[in-house]
Amino acid sequence: MSARPAQHATPVPLDTAAMTTTGGQLSRSLGVGGNVLITLSGISPASSVFILGGAALAGYGTGVFWGFLLAGVISILIAFCYAELASRHPIAGGDYSLVSRVLGPAAGSAVFFIGLVSLPLIIAIFALGVADYLGVAIAGLDPLWTALVVIVLATVTACFNIRTNAWVTGAFLFVEMAALALLAVLGLIHIERPVSALFDPQALDLATGGLAPLGIAGLVLAVTQGIFSYNGYGGAVYFAEETKNAKRAIAKAVLWSAIITVLAELIPLTAILLGASSLEELFGADLPVETFLSGRAGETVTVIVLIAIALAIVNAIIAIALQSGRLLFAAARDRALPQRIAAPLATVSPRTRMPIAATIVMGVIALAACFIPFDVLLNATGSTLAFSYGFIALAALVVRRQTSRGDGVGHAASADSYRMPLWPAPPVLSLVAIATIFVIGILDPAQWLSLGIAIGIIGAGFAYFSLYLRRSPATLHLLAGDDDDDEDDEEIA
Repeated sequence: MSARPAQHATPVPLDTAAMTTTGGQLSRSLGVGGNVLITLSGISPASSVFILGGAALAGYGTGVFWGFLLAGVISILIAFCYAELASRHPIAGGDYSLVSRVLGPAAGSAVFFIGLVSLPLIIAIFALGVADYLGVAIAGLDPLWTALVVIVLATVTACFNIRTNAWVTGAFLFVEMAALALLAVLGLIHIERPVSALFDPQALDLATGGLAPLGIAGLVLAVTQGIFSYNGYGGAVYFAEETKNAKRAIAKAVLWSAIITVLAELIPLTAILLGASSLEELFGADLPVETFLSGRAGETVTVIVLIAIALAIVNAIIAIALQSGRLLFAAARDRALPQRIAAPLATVSPRTRMPIAATIVMGVIALAACFIPFDVLLNATGSTLAFSYGFIALAALVVRRQTSRGDGVGHAASADSYRMPLWPAPPVLSLVAIATIFVIGILDPAQWLSLGIAIGIIGAGFAYFSLYLRRSPATLHLLAGDDDDDEDDEEIA
């Protein structure tokens, strides 16, 4: 999948410190805890439980238990892949930076286009949903104008220094985790059925109004929903150059983010299944999680929690705005963009040590995306995650082979680099799971548009490489090299 530069060109090491000297460097001031706070905020476990978890309960019933449990195992396996890749290449830019330096600039361009399109669109999707939750306290909110205001405020916040953002997102994160804890407690103090009742997956039969066995296809779809719900732990990689002792710390941040996310979502959903007075009524409700909360805690508490979910969504937008700015900054610094465009985008503010220009540009794209029909936004982002995970798993398979054969693209692991356990099982099993998702998507006509858009985005990335990057000597900067890991500045968390 990767392509090599012209034979007359000799690969040169990538020295991130040298490349950022003229524009300033990011502030290496986060500890593992600070990184995890921002990463978890981007995942937003509470909004995932209420929105994706609620939809899963309605569609797959008690199959959510097995589906989200298996999805948790798959997510940890993919997290192992992220952890090893990021430990060898602790560079800002997320998936794009990792894939570029292992699979080459062609694959890196494809992943860059995935992020360039999907991150602003995800921000728009989140922002357009804020009014639904704030509406319980402020009647008459217009979804579009609310979204525009939220994105502007989130983008401005994302331009503050990274430690300020860690504390801001951490405060919001505490509120949403408290909401999840409340759900878990409400379910576990009023248990209506044993855990064994969840072992036989059943879903609501719309024809009879009762419960019926959930088939294998439905269970696989529940797993897919869980994988999407847990997505975001790889976001820790975006802050690699702002994390102290990055070769060790980024692996920890990725793994801790994945583990906490799985537990924070699986435990409340399981508690709801065990504590619901009637599974038929729960699965038949328009909003299952809200219905359970209202029945157990009353309307006043429900309103307070829904406001907390609105804050959680805003928090996620801030975190994703931080990530998207670093994606564009990394591509500009790598000279993967035309020089006139790259120069300002690769600049770091000397005061805040943040890539302000890149962050604002991505915020403007997100603002424009709010005017795209909502169903188009969903289709444009629906299948990109599976492709991204596929590239990451493939890179995790390739990276050790490169090291063993000692080619110019490989990057030897240092003594403090993370090495995943049981390699190559995690990336192989991840690829099998991703292939299964693709098969399901192909068999489901409702997914064809989403798959088609994702393939189109990836195709555009490969075309960009072929028509532009391939002809530029600067493409060499996308290949592996010595990644700077200077450790300076104070640590947070």
